[in-house]
Amino acid sequence: MSDSDDDIFKKKKPSKKKIEQQQKQQQQQELLQQQKQLKQELNQTEQQLHNPKHPKLVIYCRICTYPVEFCTFSKTPRECKEWLKTTFKELYAILYPEDLKLDLEKEATLQLYQQHISQKISLVQPPQKKRRKNGKVPESEMIYIKVKERNRNKFITTLSGLEKHGIDLKETSKKISKKFGCGSSINEKGALELQGDLSVELEEWLPKEFPTIKEEMIAIQDK
Repeated sequence: MSDSDDDIFKKKKPSKKKIEQQQKQQQQQELLQQQKQLKQELNQTEQQLHNPKHPKLVIYCRICTYPVEFCTFSKTPRECKEWLKTTFKELYAILYPEDLKLDLEKEATLQLYQQHISQKISLVQPPQKKRRKNGKVPESEMIYIKVKERNRNKFITTLSGLEKHGIDLKETSKKISKKFGCGSSINEKGALELQGDLSVELEEWLPKEFPTIKEEMIAIQDK
């Protein structure tokens, strides 16, 4: 027996893992070939599909295995339509123009509904309270707005520091009461007490009503 014969007998048979790997590789190659074939079919022009001079291109459905033109006669027409819609959009538009129109109308309606809902949410959400800007403002010019909860869902807003700018508290109390329709009074510390949470409204209104008050001079204290 020669050395070459010994080498042949020494070679081992491939293991089960190697055989399974080879089978998987073959399956992957087959799938890639099928995908390439589908892409080639998709690239066919509409003229070639309908022109009698050219050979008829037949595309078979992967769901029912019928030609796509006859999917309506299968047992799974809905599933076939969804497959065709995602795989061959152009052909779906040719075979089912009415369904395509309905789909587009549904998408447009859904977009309008989502826009309407987002607008409602933005209106329902309370405006965010501005915080004091970074800057050196002397304490003698600062105005403080503080909100306290008295009872359930009942708040009192305290506005202090107006006297620093030479503002008449009685007149300002009347203006605020008339402007925002709330009860207003002056406490023993010389600050205005207002019914309700008016922190955001006062922060916007004070600089407009009194030019000497700037936005950076107003500080909203935590509840």
